Amino acid sequence: MRFRTTIILALVLAGLGAYLYFVELERVAEEAKKKTLFEFKTEDATGITLTYPDRKIVVKLSDGKWRLTEPVQDLADESIVTNLLNAIAECEIKKTLEDVPTDLAPFGLDKPSAEVQVTLKDRELPVIKVGKTSPVGFSTYIQRADDPKVYLTSSAFHTGTDKQLKDVRDKQILSFDDNAIRKITVHGPDRDILLKKSESGWSLEQPTAHAADAATVRSFLSTLRSMRATDFAAEQASDLSQYGLDNPRLAITVTPDKEDEQKQILVGKENDKKDIYLKVASRPTVYVASNWVYRDLNKTVNDFRDKTVIAFDKDAATKLEIQRSDGERFVLSRSENKPWTLEGSETAPDEPAVTRFLNDLKDIKAHEIASDKPEDLAQYGLASPLLSVTVRGKEGALLGAIRIGSYSGSGESKTTEYAVLRDDQPTIFRIREHLFTRINKKAADFLPKPTATPVATATPAN
Repeated sequence: MRFRTTIILALVLAGLGAYLYFVELERVAEEAKKKTLFEFKTEDATGITLTYPDRKIVVKLSDGKWRLTEPVQDLADESIVTNLLNAIAECEIKKTLEDVPTDLAPFGLDKPSAEVQVTLKDRELPVIKVGKTSPVGFSTYIQRADDPKVYLTSSAFHTGTDKQLKDVRDKQILSFDDNAIRKITVHGPDRDILLKKSESGWSLEQPTAHAADAATVRSFLSTLRSMRATDFAAEQASDLSQYGLDNPRLAITVTPDKEDEQKQILVGKENDKKDIYLKVASRPTVYVASNWVYRDLNKTVNDFRDKTVIAFDKDAATKLEIQRSDGERFVLSRSENKPWTLEGSETAPDEPAVTRFLNDLKDIKAHEIASDKPEDLAQYGLASPLLSVTVRGKEGALLGAIRIGSYSGSGESKTTEYAVLRDDQPTIFRIREHLFTRINKKAADFLPKPTATPVATATPAN
């Protein structure tokens, strides 16, 4: 009897559990689910129409890309369209007003601030009318065109659907693959620069032939590709002079592998907000961009020049000859797979100190070109240099040699400038003082520092 009762109780509990699981939990989950104005999948959307009292914006999906079709034909900003669709799909109904008066003016729905309509693959959703935002609770009144009820939703919906044309429009000005670019030209009233890329890297071809600084060229291309419009000054400018684009400050052309795909950007003058006007030569639109774009693109020949002072393989170095202006001369050398030695010293040099010196020496980058054809080395302090360093490899092969001098700079401050001359070329570079300090070494700087001997402490007598 007791066993039978236990079975009955177990069955009752199992039935109750099933009821709670399949009925009550489903009901609770349904009640907890946000009630939204529409239920649709954003990936099914093919168009959005935004109608305002003073403008209308239409975007449509075409070949997998969102495009503006009204009031202009252009690419749309993919992230803005995605956020807009998400805002519509997730438009939560916080409260429903059933008994709605005939006069919708108190809700701002007699003359909506915006009307939003989404087109799906198989149908059009009813228009959403966006009204006022209530002063209490920060909620916005909305209404579906097919339903007389008025709903309250978050005020974020009002903000999220209030778009200007420039908000929805794609703001990328130029698009290209940096690695595919083979030629760059920069023209301006005071410059005519040509850069070319070969298997060995970038080089300057005009106005003079020199190696180009790869990092500067990469940064230049990155600026061109990443710059974004902050506004659109004109769709079809008949007079480019008002934007300074009839005689641009810069005309930059990038040419990829396929020369017929080259692109040119014109850089005009500043507006009253200190932003600049830009125009792609093949398009009628005049863009507005932040002034930093001009600062980053305003490169001279010297900016593009490779300013590597001395280049060598530090692992191939077997001999360092150093001459100082105070008369000290010393030589560090090593045989293959052997440690460094300091000529004339019985003490072996500190290997890490020599390695640091080699690294500092090969990493010196000048910040400026002082002169390509100096008439007088003395004016740069190079007739009697502060420091001369020669690097040799196997069998005494010359890997590189430099001289560093100092002189008074121009201007009232008369700061000390440091000039470097490589023995294999006439160009004089300017380097920062801290770079000179790092390689301005004496022989003693390469020797191990003596270890302090601890002082013995006398033990007091008992």
